[in-house]
Amino acid sequence: MKEEYNNERHRGLITILSIIAVLLIGVGIFFYYSFFRQTKSELIEAVPTDALFLYEVNDNTSFSKDITPLLPYFNELFAMEVLPAFETVHNALPANQYDITISGHPHESGCALLFNTHIEKSDFKRLLKALSIDPANFDKFEQQKVYTYGTNFQKLYFVFFNHILSISTNKDLLKKAVIQHLHPKNLLSGAEFKQLYDIAEKNKKQNWLFVNNTYWDVLGEYFTPDVASKLQRIKSLSNWAAFQIRFSPNEILLSGYATLKDGKLGQLTKVKTYCDIPDNIMPYHTCWYHKLELPEHDICHLAIPGDSSKLYPFMLVRRDTFGHTFSPFINEPYAESMKLAYPNGIFPITDSIIVPKGSMFDTSHYTHFAVRGNSYVYATSPEAIAAFNRDFAANGAINENRYYKFSKSNTATNNLLEYTYFNAQDKKPLSAKLSEKGKRTNFGNNLLIFSLSVSDISDEYASVNIYLNFVK
Repeated sequence: MKEEYNNERHRGLITILSIIAVLLIGVGIFFYYSFFRQTKSELIEAVPTDALFLYEVNDNTSFSKDITPLLPYFNELFAMEVLPAFETVHNALPANQYDITISGHPHESGCALLFNTHIEKSDFKRLLKALSIDPANFDKFEQQKVYTYGTNFQKLYFVFFNHILSISTNKDLLKKAVIQHLHPKNLLSGAEFKQLYDIAEKNKKQNWLFVNNTYWDVLGEYFTPDVASKLQRIKSLSNWAAFQIRFSPNEILLSGYATLKDGKLGQLTKVKTYCDIPDNIMPYHTCWYHKLELPEHDICHLAIPGDSSKLYPFMLVRRDTFGHTFSPFINEPYAESMKLAYPNGIFPITDSIIVPKGSMFDTSHYTHFAVRGNSYVYATSPEAIAAFNRDFAANGAINENRYYKFSKSNTATNNLLEYTYFNAQDKKPLSAKLSEKGKRTNFGNNLLIFSLSVSDISDEYASVNIYLNFVK
């Protein structure tokens, strides 16, 4: 009887101790989230989830120096004209070695910037003193003190919350940042963004730029509708991309990754070879080209300048790839017989040529073709092919072009997709493709080269490189 009583008491004691343990764990979790976690939030937690782009500056010592020469080209496109105002405040901090995030958010003017950095409470007090701001002069929002500071550049609003100093020239955006602090979900709650952010976290010594595909909508406002529609195609390729950035006085190189989920880049995962249209069959004055490697075919679209502002478009297709002839494009025995009827080498496209209607290989809008090396050259007129041949005869191939050499030396090899635009060689340059809003920028007048390439496709992301070259 006594033994039974002792066992019962023992079980009761265990139950009580278990309840106490659970309560202690619960209290511990509560205090962690209510105090420790909230004492020093991650910068990413203060970035509203509608971010068009996010620039994470881990090496802020070199950031200002490197980006300053390029600000005239990007002031309007990325709202960078407010950076000097941010710098005014940042330089007033006691120690200029803090991590920084700069994010762009939708605004009626296109984009508004939010600047976040970690500082201590004592540093914030010294900052107010350094800027001659009365600590008692503030507005309140969600129990937080919002201060206003007028610089020589622009009026700034800022708030200190959970060891994060948030600054913006847009008061509504700053309020969104405060609300974001209080919200349980942030950018890291999105699987695709977190996937790229985890990659960036492995290399914290580098500065990283994260770009959401919605930014292409904002960028499209600076261009004419036809260019804006092409930007929409880029938008459809991926939802998020992350890049390391290398600056020089007139160049920007972005190297990084783009997610594939729900994006069209995933179509390239089946491709195990690389773009193989040789550059020695592309004319010297090619003003843009687009190479694409597909499971069974290599294909290249390009254009060269014609008379006045006219561009001649072409499609190049390899005659023989992986041991297979290109019967969908041309009946080769027929092509051989055509050489006798057309000794100039410019052949009309007839019903004897098999064309897959409605596919991306559809040649129905081309009227003529020629054979050059191991490729077929499709064109919209005999004059276009004649111009193609004249450019070769007078100047050689594009691999001798200095702009092409610049772009190739700064982009990856073994690409599945390449797009390169040479603004300096276009008779209708980018400045003529800008909207009224875009004409107020320096971007279109100063861009020389834009190049985008995709390689190393996995099940989750693709390696992406972007190269921009500007007038010195």
